[in-house]
Amino acid sequence: MNKIYWDKDNISIITNQIEAVPHKHWAMQLFLSVEKNLEITVEGQNISCRCIVINRNTLHSFSTGSRLHFTMIMEPAAGFTQQFDEILEGKSYHIFDNPEIDETQNLLLRLIDNDGMKEYRGFMIQLYKFLRLKKQAKPYDDRIQNLLYEIEQCNCDTHSIAFFADKVALSPSRLSHLFKAQVGIPLKSYLQFHQMQRAFLALSDGKTITEASMAAHFDTPSHFAAVTKKMMGMPASISLKDSVFLKVTGEEISYH
Repeated sequence: MNKIYWDKDNISIITNQIEAVPHKHWAMQLFLSVEKNLEITVEGQNISCRCIVINRNTLHSFSTGSRLHFTMIMEPAAGFTQQFDEILEGKSYHIFDNPEIDETQNLLLRLIDNDGMKEYRGFMIQLYKFLRLKKQAKPYDDRIQNLLYEIEQCNCDTHSIAFFADKVALSPSRLSHLFKAQVGIPLKSYLQFHQMQRAFLALSDGKTITEASMAAHFDTPSHFAAVTKKMMGMPASISLKDSVFLKVTGEEISYH
């Protein structure tokens, strides 16, 4: 089973199909068990817990063991990633075991049996409460804000750094340096994350893997598959099997 939610600031997945060999990527990732502890390996350390956030560019491996789990891949420029930076303090991971975890898992159980947006939003509000996240816009340089807008609006005809540098009147090297300093990941990696989002939105509209790869301007379908495996822990072909795709639209989810 795969239930994949495409939200503005994250990709959330309820799945029992992740079999991820040791890998790392530039997005922070949260794992939450449905009932029992999850078993995950981070930088060679075996960890048993109910909820964990893995820092960006951190080696980790994970298997669902055919049991349902929830994972959230955070949009790298999302406002709340700064709060996770403060929580992690440069560490590879942070385990969350706040008192609200039982209620959070109970709402996750309800979400598994229901595809409604009301249930999704209720769960996410509770998740943010459990994680102690606060509504906070991340302060970026105006040129980075403009860049993020341009990337959000792009039709995927081109993803070159030079193209976007021209849009915000900076040299490619200066833009790359500024982006990495403020967002925390290389601009090239962020553009790849954006491509993956666009490809999966095409898949959710009924496109084939080949058509979705072309729509997001990946070099080849195998390139898209490799990026998906790295970012989501499962190949695109598996993520299509027994999958439900849900686009999250409407008002932003509020949290305290």
